[in-house]
Amino acid sequence: MAACSAFTPRRGFNRVLNDRNVQITAQRALDNDTELSGRAHIGTSVYNGVLLLIGEASTEEVKQRAEADVTGYEGVQRVVNLIDVMPLQSVGRSALDASLTARVKTALLGVNLPGFDPGRVTISTAHGNVYLMGLVSRQEADAVVDVARKVAGVNKVVQVFEYTD
Repeated sequence: MAACSAFTPRRGFNRVLNDRNVQITAQRALDNDTELSGRAHIGTSVYNGVLLLIGEASTEEVKQRAEADVTGYEGVQRVVNLIDVMPLQSVGRSALDASLTARVKTALLGVNLPGFDPGRVTISTAHGNVYLMGLVSRQEADAVVDVARKVAGVNKVVQVFEYTD
């Protein structure tokens, strides 16, 4: 924890706060949409104004409705809709994904690049696919992707990075 404080954040406090507020608002909108109930399991992540949607939807129409539910929020520069159209997954699969996210986060502690802070990378997982967000250099992105791919249980690594260089 103390090691993280030595790094300079690449997002300002207001940006971090706005991202968190958007994430909460977007997730609440999806959870409260009765048309999605029983037809989708969707998670949200927001980093630097990029809103990522992951999970599963029973049809393409449900996937598009979820995107429409969260489009137009103040502070959102773009929505990246990576929801899979497929049968809804079990709670057990969700637990496996949570475990996989934790293992990838732990593995990122081993990235040895000057000035790299693994706390700058947001990790989300759905169906064994790992989604990486953050404001990183291309060298950092390459290292993070390489480490994430080597974690047992990862099917695919999807980059939703913004680059500093």
